[in-house]
Amino acid sequence: MEDINEKILWEGYGLRLRGGTRTRTGLICRTDQGIRELKKPRGSADSLRLAFRVKEQLWKNGFRNISRMYQTLEGEPFYRYDGVLYMLEDPMPAEAMPEEDLAAFLCGADLLGQMHKGARGLQTEAEQWDRERLPKLYAKRRGELAKMRRRNDRSGCYDTIGLLLLEHYEQYMERAEEAEELLQKGGYGKALEEAAARGAFCHNAYKGEALRLEKDGRVFVGNFDKCSREIPLADVAFYLRRYMKKTAGDAAGVWEMLESYGRHCPLSDGDLIILQGMLVYPEKFLRLVNEYYNRRRSCVSPAMGERLAAAAREEEKGMELKKIIEKGC
Repeated sequence: MEDINEKILWEGYGLRLRGGTRTRTGLICRTDQGIRELKKPRGSADSLRLAFRVKEQLWKNGFRNISRMYQTLEGEPFYRYDGVLYMLEDPMPAEAMPEEDLAAFLCGADLLGQMHKGARGLQTEAEQWDRERLPKLYAKRRGELAKMRRRNDRSGCYDTIGLLLLEHYEQYMERAEEAEELLQKGGYGKALEEAAARGAFCHNAYKGEALRLEKDGRVFVGNFDKCSREIPLADVAFYLRRYMKKTAGDAAGVWEMLESYGRHCPLSDGDLIILQGMLVYPEKFLRLVNEYYNRRRSCVSPAMGERLAAAAREEEKGMELKKIIEKGC
């Protein structure tokens, strides 16, 4: 294994490996040009190219709470070895930021606002903007849900997943439709155009695991390998859900988080309506149930039923968040 890492560093980056230490995320490498971390990223080649451009723009605009990625000798932000992608970056602090209370989430919301603001001016050849992406996705998921329901009704045989789908079907169909309406009412298409014009991105994994705490108290953001071109409100919605999941969240805390974020990226009335749509949409439940029905059922773990039931409980937090924001507008 060390021979592979040595080859990747030399052939890909022109670095000599002097030794290494394995971590949960990769290999901390001592090289002839300093300490680096070699990882197997989760994203695709295109998402890694975008992640590199995002980080460079953040650094250029003064947001330094990140680990910079290194380009290969061929100018790519990843190296492909035996069909597997590898990336090299500066090591991140080892300690994940706790998600125990409102204070931690206020710190995270403030940092999220700084990061989104720091992306201003981002330009990349891989422009992946789709003006109707979320509305089309929401409509597609409603159609899939209806198809699954008809399939179960025809068979007349309901397993654990089928019973959960039956229990939540009407409610989630209504919520998915409401989400589409709220996106339209809030001006999602226009918001997307404005985000593309100013330079924006969505992190897509902004949570405790990605937030790393330095000994001096600074917080760094990692896990950029799944970022995409989407309005940043998607990150806000995800982080608010995380707050409600990890703490005894309440309306006051939600608004404090929005205010912390808004100090850097002010939220308009339309933004708050779009945010409601993202929160009311039962994203996790519909994603999991679609994953289940697209597999061979005999190969699906019984734990899927537990995961889906837990997702249904989490979706109630999304509805609660939507009502909090709606009431405060």
